[in-house]
Amino acid sequence: MDKLTYYRHTIQTLLSDYYNLNQHQNQENPICDRLALDPERDQYLWLRTGWDGKKRVQHIILYLQIQNGKIWIEEDSTNFCIADDLLNADIPKQDIILGFQHPSKRHLTEFATNSENEILLIR
Repeated sequence: MDKLTYYRHTIQTLLSDYYNLNQHQNQENPICDRLALDPERDQYLWLRTGWDGKKRVQHIILYLQIQNGKIWIEEDSTNFCIADDLLNADIPKQDIILGFQHPSKRHLTEFATNSENEILLIR
């Protein structure tokens, strides 16, 4: 299996497992979770949406994407810590970018920085 196929498979498996662990929802609850896995565009999203009385609920729980052969963790509002699970799946740190960290702070993490694009963002 080539690298990108493996990354796609790993992300989809992890998100599906996380999602299934949290499916204890009441059918009458107007707030529900949705899982959107798009390996063609390399976008992977778990979100919560619905209505809480008159208040609209829209919350991204987990969002990952693959760009230029690297996995970008754009949002992780879970207790699962997907970065650790990606590492445990033998995905190297240099192929994981914490997109939720500001570009000027990413060099302080143990993960990749995507430095060529970040230089433009910081200026």
